[in-house]
Amino acid sequence: MGAMPASLAPAAGIRRKVLRISGIIAVGVLTMNPSTTFPGTVAEASSSATTVSEEKPFAGTSPFNVPIPEQPALDPNSAAMVAQASRSARVYANLYEFGIPVHSAPVGTPRHDVSCTAPWGTCPFQDRSVAIPSHAAPNSGSDGAMVVMDATTNTVSEFWQARRSADGRWTTTWGAINSLSGSGWGGNSTGSGASRLGGVIRVDEIGSGVIDHALVVQSDNVCQGVHRAPALKTDGTSTRSDCLPEGARLQLDPGLDVTAISGITPGEVAVARAMQVYGAYVVDQGGAALSMSFELAPDATPTSPGAVYEAAGLRWDYYGMSKVPWNRLRVLATWQGDPVPATSTPEPTPITSTTAPALPTKAPRGKR
Repeated sequence: MGAMPASLAPAAGIRRKVLRISGIIAVGVLTMNPSTTFPGTVAEASSSATTVSEEKPFAGTSPFNVPIPEQPALDPNSAAMVAQASRSARVYANLYEFGIPVHSAPVGTPRHDVSCTAPWGTCPFQDRSVAIPSHAAPNSGSDGAMVVMDATTNTVSEFWQARRSADGRWTTTWGAINSLSGSGWGGNSTGSGASRLGGVIRVDEIGSGVIDHALVVQSDNVCQGVHRAPALKTDGTSTRSDCLPEGARLQLDPGLDVTAISGITPGEVAVARAMQVYGAYVVDQGGAALSMSFELAPDATPTSPGAVYEAAGLRWDYYGMSKVPWNRLRVLATWQGDPVPATSTPEPTPITSTTAPALPTKAPRGKR
């Protein structure tokens, strides 16, 4: 994260999941303070009557869970954006250093007081106890990220630069709490306001070969001072004309038969299919042209991302997934994938200017 509070039919498994999704929420371009909550954030968690599965968090109408319709309108600048974003012909998989530890906290998990160390306003964890399993730990990258899904409150606690002291007390530089039944957007645990859990590729999904939700990517060419829905803000620093606004939804050409690509790994096939059906949102400034968020596997080490990832051909941290033709990406005009008007030229989604919080900007590092 940067400026912090920073002709192929889909597989049968994917199609079945798509058919269970009903409706699309109408989200326009948002003009708001970066601290404004998006529908379904923790502010609404107490009134939510629906508890969703940890395997597929957030509402069926969440931007993360709604598939892209056929023939969506594209951003008029899509070709230039994609040329810059795909210049390395790779999207780096954050499997270890910046992999996301996803912890479950069943009812009865010990609860902790968590304090924020940054003077950036009211700490999201103030005046509430937070369920954190005894084995929980953040990733080893500079983000120190981790998320905890709390079965008691039906929320996800999201930490940036989390630390546990020798006496067991937890602090974090900053974080967020989001409803697991909400939109998956709200708070300041990512540069765009996306939930840190949103779009993360889970270990079990790579094992099964089916990812039935949108993904999330980071880029070193994120637009400065502008964003588009569903993003709430931006930590971008680029002033290039081909920059990617946070909230932009990228899609891999759905007409590609990715299974026919010579040498493609099972993991790359799973990612590519998800990119064709659901796409990926730009959620953070990063250190590479494009990188993608994955769950940190429980058996991951500095020299191995874990047995499941290795078996799927994702053999090391920052694996480039180079068999996927990333130059066949396209940038949608709106996250909803509004269809091309029959009698008019598609117009770009207005990009909203926003003033990001006066928070530190981290230098690019690794492939994040």
